[in-house]
Amino acid sequence: MAKVAPFHSVKLNAPKVYHDNSSCTEGNNIETENKRSGTDGRPKCAHCTRLS
Repeated sequence: MAKVAPFHSVKLNAPKVYHDNSSCTEGNNIETENKRSGTDGRPKCAHCTRLS
């Protein structure tokens, strides 16, 4: 498990979750221009939770 600072996507059709694991494929698929730091008050990604 590789924890990273929380981040989320601002893309309109992206799931409204945040990511905090560098092994999360969903988080890794977020394009750089759509990635923002922080949780934005969103729940944690289910994949990140499973990797924890």
